[in-house]
Amino acid sequence: KQWYQRRVRGVQKKILGKTFTKTLIGLIDEDTGIILNTLYQLIKEHTGQADKAKKIIKYLIRFLIKVGVFFKNNAFNDAEMILFSEFKAKYRTTALTFISFSEVNYTYDRELLVDYFGCVFDLLRNLIKRHISPKSLDRLDVVQEVMKDGTLLDALFDYDDIETGLSRHLSVICCKLKNLIDDEKI
Repeated sequence: KQWYQRRVRGVQKKILGKTFTKTLIGLIDEDTGIILNTLYQLIKEHTGQADKAKKIIKYLIRFLIKVGVFFKNNAFNDAEMILFSEFKAKYRTTALTFISFSEVNYTYDRELLVDYFGCVFDLLRNLIKRHISPKSLDRLDVVQEVMKDGTLLDALFDYDDIETGLSRHLSVICCKLKNLIDDEKI
């Protein structure tokens, strides 16, 4: 009987995975898709591990979708809606700061950006912790660890190596972030 239950769960996951992938295509806009692809390249080049980069982006997409679904289905209570507003505001501030650091050479502040990313992830954690499993919270920690990696951020904002280093990805990310801000998606 246990074997049968495990088999049924496996089939359900497989079907859900295929459905999720088809649904995902309509939920992530072009600019977000380009940012995610660029982040994948950035993480892959920084770590030298394509599998790790895929895993991080997969987890990130899951969190984007979950928050969107929870919000659309009114799954957040009043306290969580306040957290959602705070999360959106901090996310926007972080994006604007990120863009500012890229536009004005030598203004990059590692500690400030790491702190901002930490606040964004803390707000996200508090927002969704009631709705997701402990395993998913562990996945959030994995994403947070990479996004707050000071050496990755240092390489990304290396103003002296824009042509060949990781910083060549900076303009793509910032251009698409600006589009999302202009379209009021952030």
